[in-house]
Amino acid sequence: GDAAGALEALGRHRLLLAHRRGPAGVALWGAVAQQWVAAVAGDGGVPAGPWPVGVPLLVTSNDRSTGLANGDTGVVVDDGAGGVVVAFGTPGAPRLVRPHRLPAVEPVHAMTVHRAQGSQFTRVSVLLPPAASPLLTRELLYTAVTRARDAVRVVGAADAVRAAVERPVRRASGLRFPR
Repeated sequence: GDAAGALEALGRHRLLLAHRRGPAGVALWGAVAQQWVAAVAGDGGVPAGPWPVGVPLLVTSNDRSTGLANGDTGVVVDDGAGGVVVAFGTPGAPRLVRPHRLPAVEPVHAMTVHRAQGSQFTRVSVLLPPAASPLLTRELLYTAVTRARDAVRVVGAADAVRAAVERPVRRASGLRFPR
């Protein structure tokens, strides 16, 4: 029921990845992180109902009726009356939304670096893909580490870190400029 505390906890750490799928992707590592949380919480990894208290959520589409936008994050909290609400916003001014009013959402135990742009967290863990990944660039690594206010942990092979530092983004817009 502590919306402010839940939002504060949500901003303490974020696991960031370059890919959505695969062995270094959000789909896999988000599920792993959810299992870790379940193990600590002692719920055996089985969520209690469709809206388990404590689950962090990511809004994936804009919704004028609630004022929520793609990329907003919130957390499910007990409403004190036998139901749940999802808290969005800041700990100082939480905005509570009933689950039935939510636009499309998904759990956000991990997110892509791209999706995290514009956000900051107290601590960030960055899981790098293999060095051969075309997404692994200097700009991706810079964006990832600058999401952290206090501490960052970079997890990856030495060759992946080296590739990230040495490889700039190559843009291929298809536009030709007159000579």
